[in-house]
Amino acid sequence: MLIAASNQEAVPTDIPVLDTTPYGAGPDDNVTDTSENAAITHHSATIGGKTIAYTARAGHLVAVDPSSSKPNAKFFYVSFTEDGADPSTRPVTFFYNGGPGSSAVFLLLGSYSPRRIHTDMPGFTPPPPYRMEDNPDSLLDRTDLVYINPIGTGYSAAIAPAKNRDFWGVDQDARSIKQFIKRYLTAFGRWNSPRFLFGESYGTARSCVLAWMLHEDGIDLNGIVLQSSVLDYPPTFSNPVGLLPTFAADAWWHKKTTVSPPPTDLPSFMTQVIAFAQGPYAKALAAFPKSDPATTQTLGEMLGISPVVLDSWALNVEANNGITSSFLVALLQNQGLALGIYDGRVTAIDTGIAAIVDPASGSNDPTMAAVSGVYTSMWNVYLNNDLQFTSTSNFVDLNDQAYANWDFSHIDPTGSQKGGKDASGNPIVYTAGDLAAAMAANPDLKVFSANGYFDGVTPFFQTKLTLDAMPLVDSKARANLTIRNYASGHMIYLDGASRTQMKADLTALYDGVIMQFAMRARFASLLAASRQAARQHLRPYFKRPGQGKGKLTLRVAPNAAPWTLPDRCRAYSWPSGLRGGGVIAIIELDGGYVTSDIEAFFQSIGKPSPTLKDVVISGPGNSPGRHEGDEADPDTEVTMDIEIAAAAYTLATGQPASIRVYWADGTDMGSIAAAISAASADGCDVCSISWGSDEANWQAAGQQAGVDYAANLNAAAKAASSGGMIVFAASGDNDSSDGGATPANVDLPSSSPYVIGCGGTTKTPQAETVWNNDPGSPEGNGTGGGFSTIFPSQPWQAGAPQGPGRMVPDVAGNADPFTGYQLVIHGASVPLGGTSAVAPLYAGLFASFGARLGLVTPKLWLNQTCFSDIVSGDNGFYRARIGPDPCTGLGAPIGDRLANLFGAVPAPAEIVAAAGAEPALARAPLQRSAPRPGKRA
Repeated sequence: MLIAASNQEAVPTDIPVLDTTPYGAGPDDNVTDTSENAAITHHSATIGGKTIAYTARAGHLVAVDPSSSKPNAKFFYVSFTEDGADPSTRPVTFFYNGGPGSSAVFLLLGSYSPRRIHTDMPGFTPPPPYRMEDNPDSLLDRTDLVYINPIGTGYSAAIAPAKNRDFWGVDQDARSIKQFIKRYLTAFGRWNSPRFLFGESYGTARSCVLAWMLHEDGIDLNGIVLQSSVLDYPPTFSNPVGLLPTFAADAWWHKKTTVSPPPTDLPSFMTQVIAFAQGPYAKALAAFPKSDPATTQTLGEMLGISPVVLDSWALNVEANNGITSSFLVALLQNQGLALGIYDGRVTAIDTGIAAIVDPASGSNDPTMAAVSGVYTSMWNVYLNNDLQFTSTSNFVDLNDQAYANWDFSHIDPTGSQKGGKDASGNPIVYTAGDLAAAMAANPDLKVFSANGYFDGVTPFFQTKLTLDAMPLVDSKARANLTIRNYASGHMIYLDGASRTQMKADLTALYDGVIMQFAMRARFASLLAASRQAARQHLRPYFKRPGQGKGKLTLRVAPNAAPWTLPDRCRAYSWPSGLRGGGVIAIIELDGGYVTSDIEAFFQSIGKPSPTLKDVVISGPGNSPGRHEGDEADPDTEVTMDIEIAAAAYTLATGQPASIRVYWADGTDMGSIAAAISAASADGCDVCSISWGSDEANWQAAGQQAGVDYAANLNAAAKAASSGGMIVFAASGDNDSSDGGATPANVDLPSSSPYVIGCGGTTKTPQAETVWNNDPGSPEGNGTGGGFSTIFPSQPWQAGAPQGPGRMVPDVAGNADPFTGYQLVIHGASVPLGGTSAVAPLYAGLFASFGARLGLVTPKLWLNQTCFSDIVSGDNGFYRARIGPDPCTGLGAPIGDRLANLFGAVPAPAEIVAAAGAEPALARAPLQRSAPRPGKRA
């Protein structure tokens, strides 16, 4: 029974517990008591200069059978939780040691709790009096800490009729820990807290299985820390290639290596040894006794062991003398010392009776002998006095009975048996596959693997070999794995410098996860405001004749009149008779089209209508008629983009264009990047974008939402161009201000170096000038252009005037609404302009070339004679000049020269004749590549 005060968390005073329940550790032991109680004490810790008030609990929680929901296991745990923290954002980490059969006392007293034992590692810690000390490396400043003692360890036991042995197995153990975690989350209201696992030694195998079981139970993790991993029995304990670097590290520490030149530091020496282990050493092992003597000599120099002795081991560093590893007793044999297998820096007497005592029994390994005394004594002091939990039972720190009765069989996520024992009774179990499955299923799961260079139980290089070989192929999931090695042993935290360094690395792990969490929360709270800002920022770039701000009389060029598309293309020396075949992507953020408008337009010019396919990335998709009558009705933009792009293509090929309209949410500044990526993935050849905003708006929206929208768009455009898609974008319709607060701004997406910025001209039959209906005004109706403040100058912009960044636009075309394009919108023939007419014009042209071209901008700048230079006019802040300028870039297109430049493929004669088009000029044919993967009809 329990004798305790009432467990009321509201009581500020400490609550001690005396537990008189007998917790047996034998395979058939159990308890009948199902009560839950804990000693509660209150403390404070100073970590990183911050004082943290926290509550410690030491006691029991009861887990239930997952099928019957009847109590079947009583777990002893110790937790440290920050007072007053928000449980929805405060992480909780579950710790356990390994064995199997180990309690959590080693991690609890040695690693990252608020207080820890003082040791003299790697030396022997003298007998008492011992001392506890505040732990400046505690993780309490980043996470709450829960230390779990598996059944049969500590004061944890099965509840009748279950027996301890029912939980002693790979899957049985993980399943019971899963049930404990669920109970803890419920008992303390932590279901929405970020969750981490921290396992040491066999605890890493437990973490892999547990992570998958939790995932299958709908409980995904934020992170896993694997310390001193053993994820693949028996290679962890029987692969000399994986062990060699560890023994070389031991020799380096004891100054026994004789390699020349001497190693300057341990990490660089380990790099040298690893290369040797995987190459010459692996070959020598396989060839022995016919191995190269030079390899044996090098091996001896690295290990400080004579070639004669190495030959007696058949070069196998796994050699055993019947009691322990031959290397561990041979390296310092002349000093009468043996090395610890858990930490090769630690030594102990190995003469007389000590030489024949099994180091694997009790705490006789030199490493364990060096610290077992302080662990045992100070655990009792800390638990009884500081945590105020007292029990009449024996606390079982290491249960050999659990290991002896452990069921190593294991069913992995595929349903395959991945465990058991070999003919000699040695464990065989593989759990790296469970980890791979958990990481693949949860793409946000971060995994941190930590090993000590001097750990001969779970060698650091063997861990890397195992992790490298686990069946996780996805590169993004792989990127969530971090591997770090430290100048310590199996219990990394017992080395002060290594513990501090590992705390810093773990801080980065937790901060990275929590930063993402905080960013999501911040974004959610600002989403409405951000979307409202986006509505104001992202706008279409079309203009109607007479559309202005009313403060000025708009300038209209002499003889200004709208063009039909066939006349406009002839004026730009459009090619004809091309084979075509390119798929055009058009990105739209609002509005819609009706097919009757498209059909009426193409009937008016005597050409076949395009085939259209809608692809919804986000938002409502094709939704015409919702804004009819509005001055900025987005239906106008959508229909204009389709009609111009399709006509430009059809006039060059005689064939109907293939257009995919990508619909994205205009209230999301990240929508354009998502649409670009989707169009590229679908195999589109060109992409036209007629929406945008000035760079300052992109940056402001990004700062507000905590997202670098500009960088994300640029990355999407870069990836798309690398994949072969050309991206064209309008440069804006508000002259050099682009609608911004200052006279000189440029528009994004057109300012991205991986997008071809499209500016505007005023073209009449007699002349072509910079489009600006408000001459001298930087914020009127005219082409956007200038210099980016986000993206640097590009080396391929030869001849461009100097500015603070990339010059925009690259190219230009007719955009003046008074000399615009006669189109069909909402059933009526209307003249329209704007730089949003120029992007689809170029997109249709380049789609007709019959080749997948990608980033063509450098080639365009090297071939400026393919454009008509625009030398008169201004966009408010900048004036046209001879050569490239920030008003119209290289100038207006000369279509047939561009076709020749890019080797446009002529259509077969019979197709040209059937289409009634003029044959293309003879030119060297360019073969189109095989069908592109991922391209959908």
